[in-house]
Amino acid sequence: MADDQQTHVADEHQQVRMMLWAVPRSTSTVFTKLMSFIDDSLIYFQPYLAALWFGQYPQSKCDQDAARAYLEKLSEVTNVTGGIQTSECTFSWAKEQLEKPHGGKKLIFCKDLCFSVADHYESLPRGYRHVFLIRHPLKVFASWRKIYPLERCEDFQLDEVPTSVFFPSGYAFNEMIELLDHVKTTLDPEPIIIDCDDLLRDPQGIISKLFKMVGLPFEDRYMHWEEGGVVAKQWVICNGFLQGHERWQYYKHAFASTCFTKVGALPDRATLTADVLRLADASMPNYDRMFAQRLTVQNVE
Repeated sequence: MADDQQTHVADEHQQVRMMLWAVPRSTSTVFTKLMSFIDDSLIYFQPYLAALWFGQYPQSKCDQDAARAYLEKLSEVTNVTGGIQTSECTFSWAKEQLEKPHGGKKLIFCKDLCFSVADHYESLPRGYRHVFLIRHPLKVFASWRKIYPLERCEDFQLDEVPTSVFFPSGYAFNEMIELLDHVKTTLDPEPIIIDCDDLLRDPQGIISKLFKMVGLPFEDRYMHWEEGGVVAKQWVICNGFLQGHERWQYYKHAFASTCFTKVGALPDRATLTADVLRLADASMPNYDRMFAQRLTVQNVE
């Protein structure tokens, strides 16, 4: 399999193809913005999540109800244009797009959430290096709770939300560990794991080492980029995500970024809600397993 990937890259004149799999709220959109300013790059933004949310008919009543309520909210946003129509965003479409030759591009980069393909491994593209972006569960769930997409009552408990296309049964960390194991055995025997705090603590060190591992030339200028979300107009992105951002400001801080911000302290457990603590504690074993395998500046010299 590794030989097949190397042959594919060589056929594309050293074109680099990279999948970034993330848990929610892990700086993955900021990472995507960085990659957008690499010359001759093509960026896919969450095509599998678009397929999960918009492009397939939900099987369970819970998913049907959740999708219907979400789409009703999006239908109220009428001032957003551009992007791929939601009806086009299927799993087969995502695979087909990612496996196209894309002549003239030096980098094909796709960012997605790890739980998007939990039941659709057959739709994963060939010929990519896979990078997994993790973050401490306390930080993930504290942030995720704040931006959960549907309006809610004051006593809302994130871990009491019925599992659906919007909140996976494995809380994302279980889906990520399963995807990591699948990728290792079928697509990329040496996937790369990056911890969000390591990235924020030493962005140039981590990014330059990552680029070396995947075969991308690194330049210091990549560590600073233009403010604003105009760059997203160049992405292959579902219109539904643009509408969702307009309504809930999902990517507000990422779009406003000009570099990676400083790493924040781990939140005090006493300040967090009980549901966040329950979800974080349940996810720690999977996080710890991946953290132990993460990329550090020292271990790739």
